Amino acid sequence: MKSRRLGTFALVFMIAGLLSLAGGFAVAAPMKPELAAKKENYRKQKEQQITPEKRKLAAEALKAERIKVYNARQAVKKSTPATINIK
Repeated sequence: MKSRRLGTFALVFMIAGLLSLAGGFAVAAPMKPELAAKKENYRKQKEQQITPEKRKLAAEALKAERIKVYNARQAVKKSTPATINIK
């Protein structure tokens, strides 16, 4: 009974080992060109993704630009119009 149980355990561990080796070889297999292209596209998209820090900096820059435009408009409103003498 004991030897039969040990034989069963040995068989189970051997099958599990062989299956894990086959899985390891599948992972280490060369990548297909389509999959490589998808992986490269995903990597490029991740690089282009806007981070919260970039978003915050862009919002601050936009706010500063709007303030400059507002101040310029206010300066134009307060300035006296130039008179043009046409004869």
